[in-house]
Amino acid sequence: MSDFIRYEDASEYTFGNLGGYAQKPTGNHLNWLELASSRMERDYEEAFERASKRTGRSQESGMQTEAAWASFLENWLPPQYEVVQNKHIYGEVETGEDPDETDIVVLRPSYPTSLRKESHILVSGVAAAFSVKSTLNSSGIQEAADSCARLHRTLAPREGTARKELTRPFVFGLLASSHTWKKESSSPRFNMSKQLFEADQNFASTPAASLDMACVLDLGTWNHITSVSPPTPIPTQLVEDLSAEDREAAIESFSTMQVRSTFALNPANREGDVLASFLTSLYSRLALEDRELKSLADSFSLMGADSGGRDRSRDWEVDQILSPAVSETNWQLWDHFTFGAPFSTTYGWHVPW
Repeated sequence: MSDFIRYEDASEYTFGNLGGYAQKPTGNHLNWLELASSRMERDYEEAFERASKRTGRSQESGMQTEAAWASFLENWLPPQYEVVQNKHIYGEVETGEDPDETDIVVLRPSYPTSLRKESHILVSGVAAAFSVKSTLNSSGIQEAADSCARLHRTLAPREGTARKELTRPFVFGLLASSHTWKKESSSPRFNMSKQLFEADQNFASTPAASLDMACVLDLGTWNHITSVSPPTPIPTQLVEDLSAEDREAAIESFSTMQVRSTFALNPANREGDVLASFLTSLYSRLALEDRELKSLADSFSLMGADSGGRDRSRDWEVDQILSPAVSETNWQLWDHFTFGAPFSTTYGWHVPW
């Protein structure tokens, strides 16, 4: 794993939207998106109210928050995706570590009915998994990043394409209703970005072991993006005015494959918009494994969750995260995602060429 770098000391990089639409959505589509966003906000509030009645507590608790998020997912995911709570996920390889209890698990439609009521779920049956916090703090982010990396270590190696080696076959995210950074002098979004970035370095040894997303209702949704820059011949005119030392550094930079990642924030002013951003990202990621979701994922993406952004990036050592079979293969032969917007940021990575 590369040396630890503080968030403030990391270099910035622009992770743009390379999968956007050429035209704006129609008026009817915009109205539908606005209605969907408002309905998401109402559905979550009603789910939380129902959970409060079941627990007999008016103040927010972890149990209520989990129940509200689970109910929201049940209402907004296709009916074939069952949502279950408090399950242990059993991996494919033995690591010597006891499996964590996962707050929310979204099951693949193909997972056998007879296995769904068990206290444990095979990782091959997981479409998405979420750690849930009522009020998020730094330790909650660390715990979620640790759980995600631990679960990734239970997967059998997947090699042969950049997609297999840089992504995971299921989503792992962090959900919260609010956060602890409430003081007037606090910068909650900065704190969230910093904590995600540094927790990732503490636990993720490859982009595939990183959290995919984090949604905090009163802050926004953070999407993990991995960017791959292949070796590129550098035009002479770009370096002719540089000193010999800077010219050599520039040529080396362009001639070397670079892999970067970040947690890009999609901020929102309303709770419904935050939920819409989260759901857009979730649908886009699920569509990688279930092509039937692609059309709806594309429709939701018009809400603007594919906007990318500029943020601090983590630079990866290519030889530590990609096999020689991939890194030494002409990038034009790589396995791309081949959806309509193949490099859309919410798909988990994009390739800026």
